[in-house]
Amino acid sequence: MNDEVNNGVERFGRFEIDFSRRTITRVSDNAVLKVSRSETHIFALLANSANQTIHRETLLKECWQGKVVTNNSLTVAVKNLRTAFSKIGEHKIIQTEPKLGYSIKESTLVDDVLFHSAPVEDISKHIEAHEIAESLEMREHPECIIEKQINTKSPKQSNSLFKRFESFSITDFLVVSFFFLVTLFACYQYLFFVDTTNVDGISVHYNGVALPNPVTTAITEHKTGDIGQWYAFPVGGLCERYKLIGVLNEHFIDVTSQVNQEQCHD
Repeated sequence: MNDEVNNGVERFGRFEIDFSRRTITRVSDNAVLKVSRSETHIFALLANSANQTIHRETLLKECWQGKVVTNNSLTVAVKNLRTAFSKIGEHKIIQTEPKLGYSIKESTLVDDVLFHSAPVEDISKHIEAHEIAESLEMREHPECIIEKQINTKSPKQSNSLFKRFESFSITDFLVVSFFFLVTLFACYQYLFFVDTTNVDGISVHYNGVALPNPVTTAITEHKTGDIGQWYAFPVGGLCERYKLIGVLNEHFIDVTSQVNQEQCHD
């Protein structure tokens, strides 16, 4: 791809590329991503060939314009693009095609106009029609209103609720308390990751406490460069031991064994 040819602005579905400013803009909300020259060309080439796999060799040749670069340069550039898109909620823009290259699905580029939901006014018409019909029914049958009010304040229902409360024993209280604690613990596990940090440009979800050197080293030295998202969290014990999980193509990979952690007993 030539900078002289691609020095203006080009639109790909719901994204707009400004080659001179090196930006990618989501048209619907003007969310702007600032990327490198090679990264704009990578996205443009993939988007222009949506649903097709672009081989790594083609991307290296077309997006660096005569410069001698390695496969690692392409891996880092794609990783930077994914990180930039994830910051605006776009997590699955670029797909990895194992042992071949990368691709972008056309469905992720379709203009936002095609995704507009049914107009609100159409829904309001249905609600309005329902309310009018109900109002007319009540005018014709006022006894229904009285019957509804009587049913709402029925003493039988009040007595039933009182009897249920009286039958609530200590055993029931303990059972409810146990399940409450279990639910609370489960919620704690899901809310454990309270912050996100970057390790050498890689997104890492963690608990907000500074990660030890062995963990950050394992992330940067991991041989699978396509892992663009990590989860790191302490597992307790007397030692400062961490669990390290990577996400590759929507699959979780446990690489804890590759972390050079201190050996000790809990």
